[in-house]
Amino acid sequence: MRPLEYRSFSSRLCFDVSRFNSDFGAEFVSDGRRIDLASIGSVWWQWDQPAGFPAELAGEEKRFAETESQIALAALTTIGKFLWINDPKCERAARSKPAQLFVAREVGFEIPRTIVTNDPDEVRRFVAASQTQTIYKGLSQARDLEPGKALFTGLLTQERIADLDLIRVTPGIFQERVQKSHELRVTVVGTRIFSAKIDSQAHAKATLDWRPFLQDLEYEVVDLPPEVEARILAFMNTFGLIYGAFDFIVTPEGRYVFLEVNPSGQYMWVECATGLEITMALADALSEPCRYE
Repeated sequence: MRPLEYRSFSSRLCFDVSRFNSDFGAEFVSDGRRIDLASIGSVWWQWDQPAGFPAELAGEEKRFAETESQIALAALTTIGKFLWINDPKCERAARSKPAQLFVAREVGFEIPRTIVTNDPDEVRRFVAASQTQTIYKGLSQARDLEPGKALFTGLLTQERIADLDLIRVTPGIFQERVQKSHELRVTVVGTRIFSAKIDSQAHAKATLDWRPFLQDLEYEVVDLPPEVEARILAFMNTFGLIYGAFDFIVTPEGRYVFLEVNPSGQYMWVECATGLEITMALADALSEPCRYE
């Protein structure tokens, strides 16, 4: 039984139903390998949004191709008996940032004061009642943006407040800005928790959002209080996740404030910076699926 990493939509998936009454076959062809799904024990699942379509495919044709491809990929979750890291159904639920905030509060985390809305007047009332600045976040992060483009946390300036009518067609997340001592990237594999301090406030451009400048920052391995670790594991269990990359603020008073979790978040840069053995933990989880089922 070997793990399968899905890397590219150029791979091919084939379900053989011609022998439906006696057998059901499925195989995956990727990077020149032909893999019978019956031989797979575990799957490291990163993203189920099809990509890599021809540039000339656009409009309704592209949407049709994306839908058809996504349905075919989704069939993987209903056939075969292998461990998912993470189960795609659990991961889709966990990608909802409003759901994350709700569960974070349920398990005892502090979260920033937040509204999710497409009503400009609601945002203005929120800003007027806030004790600090207000920041904006998107509800999603598209994977098919042009290279170098991404939607990061933004500060809601007076100029942007005056132009809020743009949000009527696309809701957003609005939060009070939380004062920071530093930030944490906490990567979880099963019950193993790897926590790194990010000295984001030492870099002027990274004080609001460190992600565009992650190569310029200093990282340090830190231990979390037992109650924070317990809440993290309760959060993971609520969503049915095995892997998750959490972002926290630690305030100057030492409070831990939950921001979000990426259930398929990147980790290699923090492993290289700190020596945390996250890859080894993932390899252990993929090679011993019975421990996580």
